[in-house]
Order: sequence, then structure tokens, then C-alpha cells
Amino acid sequence: MGGMGFRDLRVFNQALLSKQIRRLMTNSKTLVGRVVKARYFKHSSVLVARRGYDPSFACRSLCGSKALLLEGLKWRVGNGEYIRVWEESWLLGERGGRVLNPNIEADPSLCVSAFIDRETGTRKETELRAMLLEEEISLVHEIPLSKNGPYDQLY
Repeated sequence: MGGMGFRDLRVFNQALLSKQIRRLMTNSKTLVGRVVKARYFKHSSVLVARRGYDPSFACRSLCGSKALLLEGLKWRVGNGEYIRVWEESWLLGERGGRVLNPNIEADPSLCVSAFIDRETGTRKETELRAMLLEEEISLVHEIPLSKNGPYDQLY
């Protein structure tokens, strides 16, 4: 153990880098955020940006710790347009938030918005029953819906 009480500096460094990525996601208007965005992910988000050709040490470090951040991120359902049902973590509960048994016959790019009736602000029960298991449907029912249809958010 070091003098400051850090048990593993590598893990501590990854945590700080993940925190920096989170800052870039939520507050890209800062000087550092604008410079990094202009240089490394001009036309995309920091989460989907690729490492590119000849990145700096800082950029390589951020890209290396991005996987750690992606493991812990979950989606807060708003209108459901940006959340892919089979790939994203969006369900409430302790089991990781993903659909465990993807429907093989379903569209792989299916979004959560397919389960939401925009006009009434309710769930489409027939689509839910056709695509998901009973325990997953009960988790979907725990998600609060809004008639305003706010944007989906990562948290």
C-alpha cells in the first residue's frame, strides 16, 4: 500500500480516466472538451469514437478505459428511440439491465420505442409479449413513462 492509501494505482488510474470520459460526455463545452472533440471525435460521441491514426498518449488512455465505463452505464428510458433492445443496458434491476434471451426472429436493431405508444404514453402490451419473457416484461413495467417523450439519457 502506498503512502496515500491507494492499493492498486492501475485501478485508480482507470477510475479517473473513466471519470474524465464521463465529463467529456456531459460537459463538452469546456476548453478541454472542445479541443479533444475537435481532434479525436469530431463527428461522433466520445463513446463511439475510434482511436484513429497516431493518437496521443492521453487519447489512447481514454480509449482504453472506455470499456470500463461502458460496463457501468445504463439507459434511462425517455422516448426509447436511441436504446437498442437487445444490445443496451436499459432494464431496471440487479441483473445488469440487459435482455437475457434475445428473440432470434426479431429485428437486431429494434429500439425500445417499438414498445411505447407515443399518443397515449403507455406500453404496447402485444409487442412486449411477442418479444420478451415474462420476467423481463415485469421489469419493463417498473420503468416510468412520460407523455412528454423526453430524450433517452445515459446514467
